[in-house]
Amino acid sequence: GKSKIKEITAEIKDKEDEVAATEQELKEATEMREKENAEWKITDNDDKDAKALVLSAKDVLAKFYSENGLMLSQLGKKGVAAQPFESEAGKAPPPPPATWEAPYGGATEESTGIVSMLDIIAEDIQKDIQKAAIEEEEAEALYQKSKAAMEEGIKNLNTAISEFNGVKGETETAVIENTADRLSNNGDLDIVLKRIADANLGCDYFSINYPLRVRTGRSSWMACRR
Repeated sequence: GKSKIKEITAEIKDKEDEVAATEQELKEATEMREKENAEWKITDNDDKDAKALVLSAKDVLAKFYSENGLMLSQLGKKGVAAQPFESEAGKAPPPPPATWEAPYGGATEESTGIVSMLDIIAEDIQKDIQKAAIEEEEAEALYQKSKAAMEEGIKNLNTAISEFNGVKGETETAVIENTADRLSNNGDLDIVLKRIADANLGCDYFSINYPLRVRTGRSSWMACRR
């Protein structure tokens, strides 16, 4: 009856609270994922720009050294020098590129080393780019998996709430019908009691209560006749 309705109502409240908490958790997870993705895009673009800048600098230096006969065949496949370059005795080394501020010392060994170093830096940046991309893919996959699980949980909770509401409605209807039946029965009893209360102590009283008084013997009948 009413205790069952109270129990169902409490169960519905618990499930509604759980839905609200899960929705809040999903909202926060979505906001965090969007923030992480935006940060990754910025970092990815910065890394790609840095790599392009390093490679451009390497190409400029390699061209400069090559045009001035400082590297020529000493560079290997990736700009690694086979052996140090030795300047001719009595000749001054060529001037440095216009972008250099420090005095150019003509160290050709350093020239090949710089180009090689820029290659290595570019490779390291590319490794960072690839690593960050993998981490981003993993984070997105984990988010989508968690999102699907939370959405399924919310769906199941809402289904349970709907079912509980149905049971609650049926129970409330049953309680109302039972109450109505009781009131109806009590109404019939009240009518009977009123008729008894209004009856005289004479034959009217006897005629109303005959089914009950018949067992008491003939004394009531004789009293009525007198």
